[in-house]
Amino acid sequence: MRTPFASFSRRCQGYVALLAIALFIAACGTSVRMTGTWKDPAARAGGYHNILVAGLSSNLTSRGIVENKLAEQLQQHGVVAGKSTDLFPPNFDPKKEESVKAASGKIEAAGYKAVLTVTLVNKESETRYVPGSMMYSPYPAYGWYGRFWGYYGYMYNSVYSPGYYTTDKVYFMESNLYDLTQDGKLVWSGQSETYNPNSLESFAAAYAKKVTEALQNNGLLQR
Repeated sequence: MRTPFASFSRRCQGYVALLAIALFIAACGTSVRMTGTWKDPAARAGGYHNILVAGLSSNLTSRGIVENKLAEQLQQHGVVAGKSTDLFPPNFDPKKEESVKAASGKIEAAGYKAVLTVTLVNKESETRYVPGSMMYSPYPAYGWYGRFWGYYGYMYNSVYSPGYYTTDKVYFMESNLYDLTQDGKLVWSGQSETYNPNSLESFAAAYAKKVTEALQNNGLLQR
């Protein structure tokens, strides 16, 4: 006969399974944490509607992915956003005056009023110890736990997972927003850290969302 407790126990087991799945899915994503932001008190009231995204990297593939995700997020907030990879040639050299002059002309012609840069400012490796573990299910969730031989027989073949050392990769990013109508003046800066990103794609998506939200919260985006 099914007892109320047995039904409750099965429901609890189902909830635990769903929670485990949710935690697994969450662990598969990339988490980005903003560690600090700064805004110029004299920044343009109402924010910016036309923004160019510029990744500061010579790796065109990585730069393109990050710029794409940031531009997409800004567009979802009603901003007209473009990418430097669409304006600057592959051999663009910001240290050459003629290259900067040509790029400035393209930016002005496209109607951008601000530039949002993104760059990796530091990367660190951190070693940490992960302690061993073994699944624990307290009585009376399972009947075998309340009797010696039931417990002995079940736990006899249990596998203990030993502890180990693992190395985390920590990436520190910085994004700056420059007002082109004020001679390229810095009006906002945000720094973040990311632990062990699963892939460049997942990092770029998470980073773009976090930075765009920060800009929105600071009143720097205009629809």
